[in-house]
Amino acid sequence: MKKTLLLLLFILFAVQAQAQFARFGAKVGGGFTRAQGDDGSSSVTNPLAGFHAGFIGSYEFVSRLALQAELQYDQKGFTYDGYLINAAEALIDDHRLHYVTLPVMLKIQKGGLFAEAGPYVGYLVAETTKVNVIDQASINEPEPLIFGEYPLSLNDFERWDYGYTAGIGIQLDSGLFMSVHNTGGFKSFSKELDQKNFGFKLSIGYLLGSRLP
Repeated sequence: MKKTLLLLLFILFAVQAQAQFARFGAKVGGGFTRAQGDDGSSSVTNPLAGFHAGFIGSYEFVSRLALQAELQYDQKGFTYDGYLINAAEALIDDHRLHYVTLPVMLKIQKGGLFAEAGPYVGYLVAETTKVNVIDQASINEPEPLIFGEYPLSLNDFERWDYGYTAGIGIQLDSGLFMSVHNTGGFKSFSKELDQKNFGFKLSIGYLLGSRLP
């Protein structure tokens, strides 16, 4: 038992001595999100352009292998494209949600290239949805007949969101980097419909400090 404990302590000390390097930075970017699920068909919804920005904390515990956490403001949503709600009415226009998200990813780097993946959790802080109800018979007209705005509020959405994020990128020795990520939700953000967040993001950012040799 003592030999096993001493061996574990030696391995832990060796790993700790090899790296233990923390870096901090920030990132900003844009992308496109949409809804996926039984009520998020691409035939009645379109992607929505959004913005994200946040802070980064990266801990390289062995050479080229790091644990990275990010705290982000993240816009998500989609655009209705004639979503039928009954025999006479349909929905159009933007469905925009605003989250604070926390992705935690394992990051592997080889030269200037890196790949990272892990789970995320998000909290819905606001919604600025501008969805209109139209006459479904006028969906294909240049100016469809609008009956009014479809009433929505934060109470119509799940406040918590969680899922995965995975991406690849390139990072310079100076700390400047660019990355592209795919994100997908495991939980519907709507309390009534099956609609999950899904999207792609392009980011640029900077990490302070130099990478370990």
